[in-house]
Amino acid sequence: MSLRNAFLLAASLCLISACEKIDLEEENGDSDAEHIVPHTVGMGTQEAPYTVEQVINGGLSTKVSWFIGYVVGSTYNTMDNCVFEEETSYTSNILLSDNPYCESADECIPIELKSATLQKKFSLYYNSGNFRQCVILSGRFGQYFRRNGIRDLRDGYWLPGFDYHDILPTDWEEIENKY
Repeated sequence: MSLRNAFLLAASLCLISACEKIDLEEENGDSDAEHIVPHTVGMGTQEAPYTVEQVINGGLSTKVSWFIGYVVGSTYNTMDNCVFEEETSYTSNILLSDNPYCESADECIPIELKSATLQKKFSLYYNSGNFRQCVILSGRFGQYFRRNGIRDLRDGYWLPGFDYHDILPTDWEEIENKY
C-alpha cells in the first residue's frame, strides 16, 4: 500500500468515526409545550386532558391528545414488575395514576418514553424529585405492556404541587400564574 493510499485510508477512518448518528425521535419531545394549567379534564385537549381513569376504561381516539396524572413509578418489561418508588433504574417508561399515592398496577397506566430526550425529561431515574407529582403529557392512546397506556409521546411538562382533583374554577387564574 502506498503512502498516499495509507493516508487516504486513515483520513477516511477519522471522518467515519467522527460521524454521529442523529436520532430523529430525540427531537420529538424537545419543543417544550406552553405551560397551560388545565381548567377541567376529560376532553383530551391541553386545557382539559384525559385522565388515567379514562385511559384505563379505553375507547379513546388514537390521535395525538393530552393526558394528566401523577407519576407513581416505573416497570420493567411487564406490568407485573411495577416499582412504586422514586429511586428506579428504569428509564424507558413511567407509570401514571389519578392517585398520587397509588401502589397498584390496576390503578395506573404505562407511558412509553422512547427517546433519550423524553427519558431525561420525564423518567424517575433522572427526575426522582418529581415522584408523585402531576404531569401533563401529549401522546397517543394505545396498548403498551398489554395494557391501555400512552405511546408515541410528543411532549409535556411537570406541574409540581398541582392537584387537579381539588381545583375550583375561582382558583384557576391564581394557579395559572403560579405555573
